[in-house]
Amino acid sequence: MLLRVSSKAIGEEAELGGTVGMGDAAVPHGAALIAYAEAATRGSDDLAQAREALQAAVGDDGLVRAAATVGIFNGLVRVADSIGIPLDEGTRAASGGFRERLGLNEFSGASNTDLMSPAEPPKERGVPELFGD
Repeated sequence: MLLRVSSKAIGEEAELGGTVGMGDAAVPHGAALIAYAEAATRGSDDLAQAREALQAAVGDDGLVRAAATVGIFNGLVRVADSIGIPLDEGTRAASGGFRERLGLNEFSGASNTDLMSPAEPPKERGVPELFGD
């Protein structure tokens, strides 16, 4: 969801398949970014090679940003999965189509969410209701 929202915010359209090894996500330097993210997440033997390739493609600043992003997302996902945080109803409803298409419902963290019952989009609420008024 974050990739879709952030790409739209800058007037781009990302292809979510890149997040699960299907292409380069249709973002600049997508293949190098994905190779680095996967190598860093897995701690694989080709991490140094992936890091060098990404650095050559995006420079020092880009490499630091990529490393920070990989670290943040890794931490968020691991914490959410380990303590059993389910998807909220709005996210579950909005992401059903692409979760199915990308096979995300097969990931271990999906067991934290009841995917069998129909998801209902959240009711629109005003700002006062969000704060208890």
